[in-house]
Amino acid sequence: SEATIKAHITAVFRKLGVRNRTQAVIAIQQMEIDPADQSLSGD
Repeated sequence: SEATIKAHITAVFRKLGVRNRTQAVIAIQQMEIDPADQSLSGD
C-alpha cells in the first residue's frame, strides 16, 4: 500500500541521515559506491 511505501522510504532516509529524495541521491553519490557489475554472466 502507499503507507507501506512511505514507511520504507522514510526508513531509508533516516538511515542516510537525509530528509528528501534529492538529499538521498546526493548522499549516495558521495558514498562513492561502485555501480553493480553487469558482467555476472559467467562468460
